[in-house]
Amino acid sequence: MLQPGVIPNTEPVLNVGIVLPEDRYTSINIVIPKDIQYQLAFSAKTIVPESAETINFELTRDGISFRLGEEKYLAPDIAKIGPLDDIPAPAPRSGIKIKGVISGREFHWKKYIDVTLPGNVILKPHENNLLVINEMPIEQYLACVATSEMGAACPAALIEAQTVAARSWMLANVEQKHINFGIDVCNDDCCQRYQGTTFLTDQSLEGAMRTFGQVLIYDDTICDARYSKSCGGVMESFDTIWGSKPLDYLQVKADSMEEPPEWQKPLSDERNFEKWINSSPKTFCSPVVIPEENLKKYLGSVDEQGRYFRWQTNVSQSEMAENINRHLHISATAIKQIEIKRRGGSGRTNFLTIHYLDQNEEPQAIDVKNEFGIRQAMHPKFLFSSAFLVHAESPDKDGIPTSFTLHGGGWGHGVGLCQIGALGMSLKGFSAEEILSHYFPGSQLKKIYSAEK
Repeated sequence: MLQPGVIPNTEPVLNVGIVLPEDRYTSINIVIPKDIQYQLAFSAKTIVPESAETINFELTRDGISFRLGEEKYLAPDIAKIGPLDDIPAPAPRSGIKIKGVISGREFHWKKYIDVTLPGNVILKPHENNLLVINEMPIEQYLACVATSEMGAACPAALIEAQTVAARSWMLANVEQKHINFGIDVCNDDCCQRYQGTTFLTDQSLEGAMRTFGQVLIYDDTICDARYSKSCGGVMESFDTIWGSKPLDYLQVKADSMEEPPEWQKPLSDERNFEKWINSSPKTFCSPVVIPEENLKKYLGSVDEQGRYFRWQTNVSQSEMAENINRHLHISATAIKQIEIKRRGGSGRTNFLTIHYLDQNEEPQAIDVKNEFGIRQAMHPKFLFSSAFLVHAESPDKDGIPTSFTLHGGGWGHGVGLCQIGALGMSLKGFSAEEILSHYFPGSQLKKIYSAEK
């Protein structure tokens, strides 16, 4: 596993969580590929399964059981499947296939997909559920991340910039969200979207090789290079979203070479933000640069909506109350008002108060003081971003709205690299280095390890 604060001088090996205990899987099907021989190791035994064989692994009281042909086996603790010979670089759609993996945990785009994985696959019991880990060199992981995060049609400059940002974030190793599972990162949006070689292309492999070992450095430290799908025209600061000390290379900045005239500062002011969210500035992530009807071919299979720069959604009173009750653990019978208390430099909300009636019809209030919790509470399918205005529709005589209209901009936290904006830059002919310099001002590109020859 990666060590926090350590800059490696050789290519690290990653452990990526593919199925987590929270997914509550007790069985899973794994398909052995046709063209490469694999071995299955457990309890000091090694077996070579048949090519194209589908193996069902099931968690039992005594361990992980599975059948090969007519024989039944039990792995008391760990089962590991990997190629008999080292594979220096994966090919598109090559490796072990795992069926029915969750993509988009707790997000509006949640779905179940089959993923094909390079390297080794490790299965472990963890508190009555299965934990499935993909073990591989980091450069193989990064080649897959580029086209898991964005579609294969993206220009090379975008793929390279995305790869450097993903490598930097991974090696900065700041969050360590899943360290208790013995993994460096999970396969989903809470870390970085990773779907193995399922959507891997020759282009993303080339992007990884061209940037092999390159990271962004600031003050002799690897940058915590965050990114999201769309900033909505202005990038947010690190401290607004995560509440810790500011980072000089993750600050409020227009997603354009010059500040658009529509940006009246500060966007933390409600009147300025309302004007901003109702405008269409010419930023790199705006429909002026990339028409929204063209976005789908660049974003891949993530989402179908296509409108992220400016969007509007309506949530009924019953939906809003039910969702807030579920996530904030209260018992509201009706939501009376959603009061925005504080916005960051991009207009993103990181503090709001929800006024509601409790089970006794008494007025109550609860504060939500983080961007993620706000997006989670404000929409049953997780709000695109916290840069939004809220309008209570048709209040009755008791002041209870029938619904809430949310009008907002952007998709994601908005800090660092704006993926749609970086796409816009690449389509305009900017290089990967220029893209990275724009989104991480003051950082330097540095090669910290090379490919072994």
